[in-house]
Amino acid sequence: MEERLFRMIREVCDTDIDITRETNLTFDLGLKSIDLLELITDVEDEFGVEVTDEAVETIRTVGDLLDYIESQN
Repeated sequence: MEERLFRMIREVCDTDIDITRETNLTFDLGLKSIDLLELITDVEDEFGVEVTDEAVETIRTVGDLLDYIESQN
C-alpha cells in the first residue's frame, strides 16, 4: 500500500522526489489545495475509502495519510 501511495503522490506532484512517511504534503511537496484535493480523490478511488473533510484537516504528512487509509480498511 505504501509504495502505491508514493507512486500516486509522485504522479500528482509530477516529480521523482524521494518520499517517506515523514514527507510533508504541503511544505516538502508543495501541494496546493487543488493538488491535495486531486490526491485525496485519487486515494479514495484507489483504496476504496472516504476521506472526510475533518480528516483532510489533520493530514499533514504522507504517514498521516497512510495511517488514515489503514484505519479505514
